[in-house]
Amino acid sequence: MPGSPFSFGINWKKYILKSYSEERLAVAQQFLLDFLQLPDLKDKTFLDIGCGSGIHSLAAWEAGAQRVMSIDIDADSVRAASILRKKRGNPENWEIRRGSILDDPPARDILPSDIVYSWGVLHHTGNLWQALGNGAKFLKPGSLYYIAIYEKTPDSDYWIGVKKKYNASGRLGRRIMEFKHVAKHYFFPPSPKRIVVALRTIATHKAKRGMSFMTDVRDWLGGWPYEPATEKEVCDFCENRLGLRRIRVKTGEANIEYLFLKPINNELRQ
Repeated sequence: MPGSPFSFGINWKKYILKSYSEERLAVAQQFLLDFLQLPDLKDKTFLDIGCGSGIHSLAAWEAGAQRVMSIDIDADSVRAASILRKKRGNPENWEIRRGSILDDPPARDILPSDIVYSWGVLHHTGNLWQALGNGAKFLKPGSLYYIAIYEKTPDSDYWIGVKKKYNASGRLGRRIMEFKHVAKHYFFPPSPKRIVVALRTIATHKAKRGMSFMTDVRDWLGGWPYEPATEKEVCDFCENRLGLRRIRVKTGEANIEYLFLKPINNELRQ
């Protein structure tokens, strides 16, 4: 078979080496705090499940988090995050380690955190519901669970086919698919106005969580396993199975963002 499985870690390491900037970090930090509805993370502990590039772990650390723990199953993601940690002098209150959220129980020696964060990760584990449940094991009463999950739509089966094809392709085939994807979804049907809008969208993409446009394109096309879920499925599972309280939900281009609270007592569930 030509090609090889998509590497999230290699993609994120390229982002750190080629696209990361302090400006993107500031955007990522503001994005994080805005959704949490917090001015900072002082006196908070932060767990980043599937840390990827590590930019959001760094954003939490910069926001004053008392302790940051970053975990990722991909060794290249661990290396990418370690590059950012080194930029800040390898602070002792930011730890990065390799591990899987599907381990049960996951990472026995990782302490519960005030904020458990996993953005666009759990649906790539191969077992979304186990990953969701295991992530919630790191919550303590009063903790926040901030997750983003791909939305299940009528097009989900189509994208499964695209992702399988991308992963089965060689390097040239992947570049062609990336070009076609961008052309179809941003520049077609061609018109002067459409081109201007597309170029502006690409140029301002860093305003979305501090990310890079092509990094996200490759992440979308290559991201496999892929297990999307409806808003109702996620909320029902988190509220009824995990006993969490929904704080807010925000729809996006592909991911739905969720913020849940682990109640301090039964009264908070009402």
